Amino acid sequence: MKKALIDILLDPYSTEAEKDDAVIDLGEHFEDEETIAILLKVSNQDGIGEMVAASCGESLAFIWLRKSEINYNQLLLLKEAALHEALSLIKAHRYDWFAEYERRLFSRREFENNDVQKDQQEG
Repeated sequence: MKKALIDILLDPYSTEAEKDDAVIDLGEHFEDEETIAILLKVSNQDGIGEMVAASCGESLAFIWLRKSEINYNQLLLLKEAALHEALSLIKAHRYDWFAEYERRLFSRREFENNDVQKDQQEG
């Protein structure tokens, strides 16, 4: 079943509705690293529809919540609709995870800003 769902996601001829259903089914029935990796990949694909990207984020959040384990590095890879959906669920169910995400995001931005300032001073 999992392989068939992944095949649908990777098939350029699958409709958005088919891909969305496949994402939801993957998130409901699987929680292994391969599933997480494919959901991350699909959520960030160029040309992927907003509905599918949002479902990827939602599915990833459900997986992390079910496992009671989150990977912040993976969460930080999400963008736009996928990130919004994931954070909405995380904030509602595990505010401590949401607060840690914000702390890490702030730290990352501080680091990036310091690098830019250092480059400007050296350049």
